[in-house]
Amino acid sequence: MDPIISFRDFTFQYRAQARPTLYNIDLDIYPGEKILIAGPSGSGKSTLASCINGLIPFSYPGESTGTLTVDGMEAKKESIFALSKSVGTVLQDPDGQFIGLTVAEDIAFALENDCVPQKEMHAAVARAAKLVDVDHHLGFAPHELSGGQKQRVSLAGVMVDAVKILLFDEPLANLDPAAGKQTIELIDRIQKETDTTVLIIEHRLEDVLWRSVDRIVLMDEGRIAADLRPDELLCSPLLTEAGIREPLYLTALKYAGVTLTPDKKPAHPDTLELTEADKDAVRAWYHAAPAAAPAPLQPVLLEVKDLRFGFTKDRT
Repeated sequence: MDPIISFRDFTFQYRAQARPTLYNIDLDIYPGEKILIAGPSGSGKSTLASCINGLIPFSYPGESTGTLTVDGMEAKKESIFALSKSVGTVLQDPDGQFIGLTVAEDIAFALENDCVPQKEMHAAVARAAKLVDVDHHLGFAPHELSGGQKQRVSLAGVMVDAVKILLFDEPLANLDPAAGKQTIELIDRIQKETDTTVLIIEHRLEDVLWRSVDRIVLMDEGRIAADLRPDELLCSPLLTEAGIREPLYLTALKYAGVTLTPDKKPAHPDTLELTEADKDAVRAWYHAAPAAAPAPLQPVLLEVKDLRFGFTKDRT
């Protein structure tokens, strides 16, 4: 199978900067994959996304070397309009994407630009709205919606054009934890139902891993520091070295003296497979921890408590 996105020795430098933001990127993403691109602020992850959707170089000019192909197109030789037919982007601030006076008008915007007949347009808008669960809000003004609902409308607005790649740029930035989980669940469901290639640009690693991803591409100082399955990356020191906070339940296990390996499936608490010795170590550490632990340790103790209840029948 050929990759749907392929970087080859790709380097990019903004016109206004003295040094490149991306260095020698080699990366293949295949149809139907769900990829998390993570990294600290300034690591180059959003620049990588802007290269894929055409904002670079058409909106943010600069110089590049190497090659980037997107859905069979050499990106720098295509227009941003052509790339938008393959790549749909949902920004961290959905208010900046709203065009229409109502939800229905906003979802229909791309179809109107393509002069799609009214009957087909209404059917396509209805399908996209139902897919993201906003079909009961079509007559609402976008500003009347909650943050999570706005994200859904933005997603419908790009899904209506039947794109092959969905790119989410910091989708959780303006959402509370509950709305963030709902957004991740929605992305996961749509990816499974449509087999669309999904890229999530996000530094909130633990929140994105609420649902599984195929690979995590870790960016650091403009380079790819790692391209690994979640189980492999979470067992390595690479996240800490890049300044990314690991999921708290992993910190909890390390405090308890558990050695994490990929075969223990640490990408999510629901998949975690601990040995009996590991479970005994966590129980012993949990009971030995002082009742009035310092504030920084409290979240870790809570994670251990949840894990303990997850793998033992007696809660003593």
